[in-house]
Amino acid sequence: MTNLLESEFLALESWAKRANEAGWLPDEELAQLELIEKHQAEMLFAQQGQRPLIVAFFGGTGVGKSSLLNRLAGGEIARVGIERPTSHEVTLYLHQDYRIDKLPEELPIDQTRIAYHNDDHRRLIAWLDMPDIDSVEQRHHEMVKAWLPYIDWLVYVVSPERYQDDLGWQFLQQRGNRHSWLFVINHWDQGDEVQARHLSSLLESEGFSNPVILRTSCMEGTPEDEFPALETTINQAIRTHGMELLQRLGIRAQNQEVQELAARYTRVLDSWNLKALMPAWKRMLNRHLTEMETELQLNADLHTRSLSDNSGFTIKKPEIPPEKLQQLPERLPGDTWNGRIDTRMSTMTLELENMLRDQGIPMGAIEQAAVSGLNRTGRERFLATTSDVIVKFQADPGGIWGRGLYRFVGVLSWLLPLMAAIWEITYVVTAFYAGTENEGSFLGFDFAVHAVLLLLLSWLVPWLLLRKLQPSPVNAACNGLKRGIRHGIAEIRSGGIYSLERLTEDLLKHRKALDCLRDCYGGESSESIEPETARAGYSYHKRV
Repeated sequence: MTNLLESEFLALESWAKRANEAGWLPDEELAQLELIEKHQAEMLFAQQGQRPLIVAFFGGTGVGKSSLLNRLAGGEIARVGIERPTSHEVTLYLHQDYRIDKLPEELPIDQTRIAYHNDDHRRLIAWLDMPDIDSVEQRHHEMVKAWLPYIDWLVYVVSPERYQDDLGWQFLQQRGNRHSWLFVINHWDQGDEVQARHLSSLLESEGFSNPVILRTSCMEGTPEDEFPALETTINQAIRTHGMELLQRLGIRAQNQEVQELAARYTRVLDSWNLKALMPAWKRMLNRHLTEMETELQLNADLHTRSLSDNSGFTIKKPEIPPEKLQQLPERLPGDTWNGRIDTRMSTMTLELENMLRDQGIPMGAIEQAAVSGLNRTGRERFLATTSDVIVKFQADPGGIWGRGLYRFVGVLSWLLPLMAAIWEITYVVTAFYAGTENEGSFLGFDFAVHAVLLLLLSWLVPWLLLRKLQPSPVNAACNGLKRGIRHGIAEIRSGGIYSLERLTEDLLKHRKALDCLRDCYGGESSESIEPETARAGYSYHKRV
């Protein structure tokens, strides 16, 4: 790959691996990266930046590929005849100035023959004879597949009777936009012009613009043998357009593959519309949590009734040891949250997961968002929040107004008896003085009874109110539990909403990163080759 194209591929590969780890990109989509051809012919040669155009004979069994190569070489460098259908070799024929540095590991080194020549007229072309694509041996297919990324130009060789072979056309469809193409009908001494026209129409239907079809025969004296034009056509294209332009077609195809794969990944991410899912998600959360809150409040009433001292005016309040008071913030929420609540929580979590699955959200992404953990985290959130609220209520029993009223009644508890006593004393002294002066009678028994009753009531009523209003850590814990349930349910609701929001944000983060890659690299390395330019001497596949 060129440096720019390699950077583009590595950036997309890095993004794809991150998206796969996050669960957004399935393994089968990640595997598409392996289908992009990252090798180029420059890797074969010792001279950096200098190499010939690699032209390969490609076709089925018995069409005469090796015979054409031997005819070009002027000698027997490739096996032909009866041995060809079982040949296990690739023959590379090139000028001695271009020495093979080291064949990459993926190429069949042991099955590759290299023949050098010193003909300067053929210096810019390296000819490659590949195994038959329709061979029954699987390793022949593997050899062809391994060599294809290193080939600039494919000479598709057919015979009059086998030019419609299915395997050959499958390769044309798969590789049409990756190479320059030249088409040869060999054994032309057995063919006719109708077959050539039919082949041309088939090629045009596959997207090849003005395909160049040459007719050759290895039989001496065959009329219309266009074998000399085979090498001349390619040499003319090199002189007209230069090696760089012809080699650029492979780079363009690789860049197109990377861009198409990036576009495919974009479509994968765009297939999930999580924002549209939020309203239904909230409705389902609210329905389940409303039912849960009702049941939790009923449980709280049952557990706090035996603790609360609000049942009446008790002269003596129940004594609760301090260590038990300290345990209330932890014990009360746990007693309130029972097995039925766990079941309701599991049902809600399962319904939320099913909602995501129905939308096709990958399980990996669902797990990353911890939706399945709502059952556990919801209980933890509830218990922690409720305990905190109970502790706050116990630290501030009665609240500001309750404590203020308690203090006010406390003042009344001594002020009213004092005022009653002062009034009674004043009345007694006044009445006694009037009696000694014979201006009135002394106070009697009725006054004494009423004075005692007044004094008693002025003390008893505030005392009872004070007793009733006295802040209680137990009552504070009970009230805190009821308030804490509401806060705990709100925490579960926010956790459920946050799970989907986090899932949406994670998807958006990967989507933006992919858009950035496409904006940064898209089109920079895909220098175009116009069809008009490509037609001059060879066929260019226009289909994308």
